[in-house]
Amino acid sequence: MTASTEVTCAVCGEAAEESASALCGECDRPFHLNQRNDVIGKDCGDVWVDEQFLSLRFACFTCLPPDRRPSGRGEATASGQGEPPVGEKH
Repeated sequence: MTASTEVTCAVCGEAAEESASALCGECDRPFHLNQRNDVIGKDCGDVWVDEQFLSLRFACFTCLPPDRRPSGRGEATASGQGEPPVGEKH
């Protein structure tokens, strides 16, 4: 098993393990992204399914303002309705 390298989060400036981060599709910089819902982790961005291209889209919170966040983590989407977190109220 190889060791995970660390990168610097573009949003908060803290170190993030490569396995617990993603690259922003807008600015191409790394950010904290907890990729598991059974482990507590830090999120400095969001990931969602692009319904037009049926692909995953990644964006850091610097590039993704609160009114465009599809996560449902307390933020509203552009339509004003938040999506509940995976496994809750679906």
